[in-house]
Amino acid sequence: MATNTTNSTTASNAELNKDMTRFPLGTAAALDAERTELTFTRHYSAAPEAVWTMLTDPAKTQMWWAKIRGQARAGSSFDLKWLNVKDEGHGIETDWWYGRVIEADEPRILEISNAMHGRIRMELTPTERGTQLVFSNAVAVPPEVVLMSLAGWHVHLDHLQEALEGKSVDWQHWWDDFYPCWEQIHAQYGAA
Repeated sequence: MATNTTNSTTASNAELNKDMTRFPLGTAAALDAERTELTFTRHYSAAPEAVWTMLTDPAKTQMWWAKIRGQARAGSSFDLKWLNVKDEGHGIETDWWYGRVIEADEPRILEISNAMHGRIRMELTPTERGTQLVFSNAVAVPPEVVLMSLAGWHVHLDHLQEALEGKSVDWQHWWDDFYPCWEQIHAQYGAA
């Protein structure tokens, strides 16, 4: 029975995109001496309301991003717990990173602050074919971490495309299945 479970979960990630080049690279720009702003523009063929749900509903955010607790309401807590950690069979989980909602205007703008990731802003604009998402993250990290963060957000925003198609990442196998994808896109950011 355990073998079937492993094959089943491996198959779920096997159906997910591994080519991280289907979306353009994000950008990094210095905001000041300490902070860098990472920006991604993505186009999804789903309505802004569907994308909003993926950004704010705890059952949906786990499909592509992280566990969340809190509400998408200005002043509310909005804590994150990453799911793509290397487990190695020890049941390792990350800690909650505490955050707060700065602005929430459903289904257009969600801006949060987070203890680990600084300010994260997601702006949704309806288009003829769905939604444009402009994702920005202002962080105070060393240059080598900027590249790691660019690659990380790139992969998560790719996972968002999959979630909008009803597919969920099997986080228990993320490291084996997607870390090589992260390494490839990280190398592209390093070369850019």
